[in-house]
Amino acid sequence: MNQNKKGLILVAIILIIVVVAGYFIYQSKIEKNILDPKNCTYTVEGKNITMKDGYSEEGIAYDSVSKVITQYFGNEAFHDFNGDRLSDTAFIFTQNMGGSGTFYYLAVGLGDISGCKGTNAIFLGDRISPQTTEVQDGNIIVNYADRRIDEPMVAHPSIGVTRQFALEGVTLKEVTSEESKKEQSCLLSGGTIEASLCCASTSDFPNLCLIGACGCSPTNSHQVKKCNCGEDKCFNGTECI
Repeated sequence: MNQNKKGLILVAIILIIVVVAGYFIYQSKIEKNILDPKNCTYTVEGKNITMKDGYSEEGIAYDSVSKVITQYFGNEAFHDFNGDRLSDTAFIFTQNMGGSGTFYYLAVGLGDISGCKGTNAIFLGDRISPQTTEVQDGNIIVNYADRRIDEPMVAHPSIGVTRQFALEGVTLKEVTSEESKKEQSCLLSGGTIEASLCCASTSDFPNLCLIGACGCSPTNSHQVKKCNCGEDKCFNGTECI
């Protein structure tokens, strides 16, 4: 074998080694960064919050004694939410500002070979009881328990709430259906859900504060869900009043 062929073979071997090594380095970077939402920056109420090992502590501008403490809670759901073939992590974290409130948020840590990229956070509630976070058809489904609006904050959360979210680009948005919003608003404002015959043109959870939605004859009616707010109250399409 002449020297030229030996040289070409050597160059080919070196190229193969470089390509293989580069691939494994690339993969190691992905593995290191895609599931690291505890070390990432998120936008909370318009302000950037950087968590390190799932924790952040910042002073409140008008009061150096009080602190805004942000902590990773969990309830993770893993999926490629933005379609870049890297796994992302949807999760819940809490914020406490020194008072009695514990505010729960949903955010997504986006996998990136140069480091985690965090989305905006969406407020879920104060002192709620998180249950599960799931992925359905690429959307994030968050289940938790809350209390009725007329209950004190010391009451144990007992009303089941389901909310749905989706990632649009790098922005997290809520996409809960209108029917689900009305159903949950009914329960949270003290109502109960019933089936009833209402006018054929009426959809679920009509405004019962107006006359006529359920006043049609049986032949011109169909069964819908409605919110029963109890005596001397009615559901206005948003809440019991």
